[in-house]
Amino acid sequence: MEMQEIIRQAESNIRQAVEDYGAHTYQMDVLEDISDEFIERLAKDSSYAKQGLRELFSKSPVWHPELDALIINGTRTHDPDYRRVDNLAHRILSSAKLAARDDKERMDLIMDAIAFFSEPDDEYTQEAGIEAIKKLAPKAYQTGKKRSRIFKSLCVALGVADETKGSEFQHLYAQFADELSSRKLGFKLFVSINPAHFLTMSNPKNDRRGACLTSCHSLNSTEYEYNCGCTGYARDEVSFLVFTVADPEDRETLNNRKTTRQVFAYKPGNGVLLQSRMYNTEGGVYGAAEDSGLYRDLIQREISMLEEQPNLWKVYGSIGDKGADYVYRGQGFGGYPDWIYDNFDGRVCIRFDHLEDAEPLEVGTYGLCVKCGDEISTKMYCDDCEEDSYVAYCDDCEGGVEDEDDLYEVYDSDGHRRYVCQRCLERSYTCCDHCDEYHADSVMESINGRDVCPDCLREHYSVCDDCDEYCLNDEMYRVIDQYGSEVRVCEDCRDDHYETCEDCGELVHEDLMYDAISADGKEVRICEGCKDSRYETCDHCGELVHEDLMCDAINADGEDVRVCKSCYEEYDYAQYEIADEDEVEAEMKEAV
Repeated sequence: MEMQEIIRQAESNIRQAVEDYGAHTYQMDVLEDISDEFIERLAKDSSYAKQGLRELFSKSPVWHPELDALIINGTRTHDPDYRRVDNLAHRILSSAKLAARDDKERMDLIMDAIAFFSEPDDEYTQEAGIEAIKKLAPKAYQTGKKRSRIFKSLCVALGVADETKGSEFQHLYAQFADELSSRKLGFKLFVSINPAHFLTMSNPKNDRRGACLTSCHSLNSTEYEYNCGCTGYARDEVSFLVFTVADPEDRETLNNRKTTRQVFAYKPGNGVLLQSRMYNTEGGVYGAAEDSGLYRDLIQREISMLEEQPNLWKVYGSIGDKGADYVYRGQGFGGYPDWIYDNFDGRVCIRFDHLEDAEPLEVGTYGLCVKCGDEISTKMYCDDCEEDSYVAYCDDCEGGVEDEDDLYEVYDSDGHRRYVCQRCLERSYTCCDHCDEYHADSVMESINGRDVCPDCLREHYSVCDDCDEYCLNDEMYRVIDQYGSEVRVCEDCRDDHYETCEDCGELVHEDLMYDAISADGKEVRICEGCKDSRYETCDHCGELVHEDLMCDAINADGEDVRVCKSCYEEYDYAQYEIADEDEVEAEMKEAV
């Protein structure tokens, strides 16, 4: 395909991508600003810049010229062919077998070791194979170690590993490792240098179908400064995009519904491959290691096959002493350089044939202003276009917005009304759960999971007199504290320290509550006030008893006492009163 035809195809792809990107979102301001100048320059610059990668990728049988992409799927992949694994293992270890031809025990160990790799489903063969490997190469086998690496260690121990660049061993071992770790894909993996796919690398914000893999590179968002990274990647010579989509049969989803994506970078013939952060519908990185490893393996295989080199790579972290030396950010690149952050799990891979002469990759370059097509190194617009499009400014950061609806009414720490952009809103303000107005983070109170502004705090909340915490007025209770004073407490303190007096109905502190017998003879809990005004202590049983159930009596010693009716009847206090009358009558007779 001639370059002019490639450029025309790129323009058509970009226009279609912009249309698809806006199909399900109401956030259209940036999309409506995209100009012909921008599209034409991006198509031309990207087409020329990616020509080296295009020439390499187009050798593949799964190259799609109209998409400017490889599509790797089940027809390109397969599960391991263990007959081939067995054949390759015998070829690689042929010299070791020849040396053991007169040693039957050692020959049996080598054969058992080979069977370990070629017959993975036979339990007996696996056990025998492990024992054989341990005897032939004591340090080779470890639980959890990749089988291809176990085989490599076995080869070293048997003296057949020739690490000379381009050796027959390297070629055969690369084939063995590829076959052993191969996997048939049940999905389509797009490997693209198409500028339309770079432009839409993150899905649209405010998608009516629901959020799905959005980021600071979302094309229709201006809240971050990294948006120009999409065109910065598209215009460099080494970056390509690897991604999956929600529905590969629906071409629209390639531009607005990606489900995983990673930026890779490779310069044909150089042997250095960068794998940047994995993004997926869950945010990526955490829990994405398996997919990330699979994508890396597929890309390494494809590139090695296209360059007719053994698929043998050294893999390093993209930061640190080794990996960081082979990748750097291109001049003017304003995108988010995921590979420089340790927690994003970036990888730098160097193929064995270039371990000594690999050159660093320059990843990213200047992006383009979506309005005029001029080069920029931050955001979506150049300074001139950005100024022209502003209708109002944020009171906090003084950044401009293109629509007054993009400013939000807030109140600062002094209660003064201000208007701020979304970025400042998210950074410095919190919405009150009562009045739904935004206030400065510094003056907000968090109360039982609710965010409360100062005005609502004064209007709707009080401080609990027990725990000194704020609580809704509707959830406060009038009680009598342990000092006899009337106070207000929260529900938790009420439940923990207060009881309802069953005589007067008041909530009273537990220290002022007493067990008693009510007027109808039931066991009750009463407060100190009720105890003092309506209850007495029985001189016989010591219980607090309602005054209606108390009576005067004379005890066995002839003393006046107050006892409850239960004690009076149970212990027959009446006999003492009769005995007392008889004694008085006797004394009177004696006196006469």
